[in-house]
Amino acid sequence: MGDYQQMGDAPAGPLPPPFALSKLDSDKEGLLKGLTDAEVAELVKKYGLNEVPEEKEPLWKMFLKQFTGPMQIMIECAALLCFLIHNWPDFTIIMVLLMTNGTLGFFEEKSAQASVDALKAGLEKKMPVKRNGKFDSIPVVQVVPGDVLFMRGGDIVPADCYWVEGDPCQVDEAALTGESLPVKVPRKDDSGKPFSGRQMWSGSILKVGECQAVVSHTGVNTMIGEAAKAIQEASGKDIGVFEGKIIEAAQVLILITVVVVTFLFYFMYVVQGVEITEVLEMSLSLVIASVPVALPMVMKVTLSIGAKEMSDEGGIVTHLTALEEIASMKVLCSDKTGTLTTAQMTVYYDETAKAYNGFSAEQVLEFASLASNEANKDDPIDSAVLRAYAKSKGLTNVDDAVDKRKQSYTLDPEGFMGFNPIVKRTCVAVTAKDGTKWFCSKGMVDVILKTNPDDEGKQWTVDNYEEMSKQAHKADADLGVSGFKTLGVGVSKNGGPMQFIGILPIMDPPRHDTKETIRKIKEAQVAVKMITGDHHNIGKELARQIDLGTDIRTPDCLQPPSDARDLIVMQADGFAKVKPLDKHEVVQVLQDKGLVVGMTGDGVNDAPALAKAQIGIAVHGATDAAKSAGDIVLTKDGLSPIYTAIQISRRIFKRLKSYVIYRICITVQVVFFLAALAIFYNLRFKALYIILLALFHDLQIVTIAYDHQVAGAKPETPTVLGLLLQSYSMGILMFIQTMLLVSYGHLFLSDTYGDGYFESMSSEMAGNEMNKYMETTIFLQISNSSAILIFSARTVGFFFSTMPAWQLTFSTALGQVLINIWCLWAPTGLVDKLSPSDVAKVWLYDIAWLLFLDLVKMTAGRLWDKYKPATIDRNPALQAKDRNSRRMSNNLRPSYMLAQAGGAELGAKVAQLPEGQRNSVRMSRTFKK
Repeated sequence: MGDYQQMGDAPAGPLPPPFALSKLDSDKEGLLKGLTDAEVAELVKKYGLNEVPEEKEPLWKMFLKQFTGPMQIMIECAALLCFLIHNWPDFTIIMVLLMTNGTLGFFEEKSAQASVDALKAGLEKKMPVKRNGKFDSIPVVQVVPGDVLFMRGGDIVPADCYWVEGDPCQVDEAALTGESLPVKVPRKDDSGKPFSGRQMWSGSILKVGECQAVVSHTGVNTMIGEAAKAIQEASGKDIGVFEGKIIEAAQVLILITVVVVTFLFYFMYVVQGVEITEVLEMSLSLVIASVPVALPMVMKVTLSIGAKEMSDEGGIVTHLTALEEIASMKVLCSDKTGTLTTAQMTVYYDETAKAYNGFSAEQVLEFASLASNEANKDDPIDSAVLRAYAKSKGLTNVDDAVDKRKQSYTLDPEGFMGFNPIVKRTCVAVTAKDGTKWFCSKGMVDVILKTNPDDEGKQWTVDNYEEMSKQAHKADADLGVSGFKTLGVGVSKNGGPMQFIGILPIMDPPRHDTKETIRKIKEAQVAVKMITGDHHNIGKELARQIDLGTDIRTPDCLQPPSDARDLIVMQADGFAKVKPLDKHEVVQVLQDKGLVVGMTGDGVNDAPALAKAQIGIAVHGATDAAKSAGDIVLTKDGLSPIYTAIQISRRIFKRLKSYVIYRICITVQVVFFLAALAIFYNLRFKALYIILLALFHDLQIVTIAYDHQVAGAKPETPTVLGLLLQSYSMGILMFIQTMLLVSYGHLFLSDTYGDGYFESMSSEMAGNEMNKYMETTIFLQISNSSAILIFSARTVGFFFSTMPAWQLTFSTALGQVLINIWCLWAPTGLVDKLSPSDVAKVWLYDIAWLLFLDLVKMTAGRLWDKYKPATIDRNPALQAKDRNSRRMSNNLRPSYMLAQAGGAELGAKVAQLPEGQRNSVRMSRTFKK
């Protein structure tokens, strides 16, 4: 069973069927007897039911898991401290935020279970199965290997099976393999895979014919079952790349805070002898200052606004983390049929078509249209021919074109002879308006040249057969190499000899915007790889048409795993003739190389890879399984919404990065300030002020979700070190700013502040809170500097270089107006009334430092750009031709490949690969030089 691939770390593959495949020939009658009830019972014990078993986590466990992360635990500690000191307002605010974040996370994870449910729904039906010598209709969930199925046109194949007896069938495998046209069963076996020409996959659709088939695999051992298994194993993308880096940075911050809190607890309680309640209140203020309580809420609001923006552009986001991931995406793996192409076969009648015996391409198309059944609009070939004919006549409606054609041709009594898998052609006899009788036929080139006497249809051999056969076969082969399927057309005039008049090429063409979208995505430094189940030549020709790159490989190069295999996956432009787990394998290899991978698709065959990739994108018209497995569901055709998503995501990334830098800055400022105040001045700062600052500013900054940002030119790769370098340098400077005001503010502020300063610094006041006027002034300075800091954190240059969103400006201004009015009038007694001159001087002081902060920020940014690891921005999945204008042709130059892979010995390994694994002649020659 070479078609079945092993997944995960399981020691063995799918269980073999309970019969030898050789019996399909040697003991066909024995297989067709079916099973008895006793045999079925034994087989159920061995193979299980024909279903995808559910592995659902209990809802209560899923809910509790939302409260067990490092950040959640710190928030819970803050809530506990509030509870212990009976600070009920802060306790309520923290618990509301905690429960909101946990509830949103719970519903997000719960939706992931819909993937397997959608796949299982495809198995819930009945099918005639031979049991105890007769056919009975039984639920397909009870089908076991060895059962004999009776299927007819329109049935969904319920399990992987082998055709045994009946009509030659046409099976639509588009949802499984991506093939645009139905495949014939039985057909010629694939090389090295005996009986593969009789295989029918679970989930495919029997389009034409009736047959009996024997079941070989059921449940998770089928191709669709493996897809469901892969979704189960790959689902659960709970945390995005950027969110993970934010959490790591927050953990560093929390660790520092824990050290500071521990030290201050000892210093205040043991050394200074402060009451335990006041010590706990100070500890609470430090915890709240260090823990970004509103971070999950800010992230979800920002992502939700981005999701709304995305929905307006044609994409529904089902997992919000995908919007952060797209900003970091370095590789987009795209399905072909229905994504890059129209999923609608198109007949070409331009110079690509071949015409013979004095006929033009337009005439060839007209006769082909006569031999097409306008009533059978579901037939992909007939409908494609008729659409092309209507277009050639300048009409958009097929029915109008057919009606107009009927004015020139009338159907003869012998009528229309439709296609079937035996005769492999359609025929029609018509009489033209001038009385000429025409007999027209279209079908496979070989059949139109010379029919098979055994197929019981009308027989002929075309005039001048030897010469026409050579010309037609050469043209057919050339078109095949270019990725076209072909349709031969022959006619007979007034009962004369049959003439071969031409070949019509057929292809599923690229969408009108695919080429432009591919160019834009590559310019955004995201590599694009096509992964399709269609024929290799078809994939290669499409790749040429859309400027994707024509280094298209087959699955042979994916096995066995090796460094050379990984290098091929990184550098190839795409893969053709793949099966579902091949797509999964490609995504796995790219992820193992540290790349953030996006995957598009529309069928069941794409579902495992969609679930495995960090960003699964179900395109317009996708199956339910693909939609459930994806993180984004497109509501518009083509790839253009994905480019839009890249731009939106990169803007979201910058908004979130601005918030993180802002939040770490003010945390460093406050934590270091509180510690320095206690250590160097033996003073305490009112905990209420710290709580108000932390919570009030977090609520203000939520409007960062609306901020104006420009998408970056390359994928955003967040690093903890990069975040900490910029935010800590600014945070420490802000700490110095506040401490300088504490130490020297009395030199330029009012006498009231000076009196408060000397009172606070007197020995009698040691270990107590500072003077209330001085404390209110410092509170205002920290509040103002923290609020206007966001205008610096949101830009890479000076804070005035770009205009912020009005929402952000309004919320910041409103908050500071309220705080300044509070400090000027002091109606509550919680703060001392400040003089207007001191308020104005504090503002001037903070604005002057803001310019200095910008200089430090830009210096830190330049240092990081200069000394950061080169691998952060380099995208090894992009070939050199994608990173600059120099074209490389299709080969992979050794110097570039070895530079990416790291050594000549790896190049030697690739050169030693068998030809099938290198399937690019030019690549082979490159390594042989």
